[in-house]
Amino acid sequence: MSQKAQEPPRVDERLSRLLEIEQRLEERVRLAEQAARERVEAASAAAKEADERRLTEMERAAKEQEREDRERHAEELRRIHEQGAAEARRLSTLPDETIERLARRAYARVVGQGSSS
Repeated sequence: MSQKAQEPPRVDERLSRLLEIEQRLEERVRLAEQAARERVEAASAAAKEADERRLTEMERAAKEQEREDRERHAEELRRIHEQGAAEARRLSTLPDETIERLARRAYARVVGQGSSS
């Protein structure tokens, strides 16, 4: 028996062991590649979801800005209308001669003839 223990392993046994090691390494590589693909897919999905959330947030912010702009515009129109109504009420209290004089003065400025009092 001692003679058998000292004999080098046979070529077939060595090749079998090498083949077994190669197969285990190939399986590890396959599993690592699969895990890497899954991580890339997960990261891609997360990035897409984040982009969609940002887009939704930007759309919401744009709609809010538009609403605020419309409110400011409506308020400005109300203010202009109120000022016009107040001016019309004030003008309605003036005598006709004063209104005619103001109208002539305004007309003269528009046509560039100057103004007289």
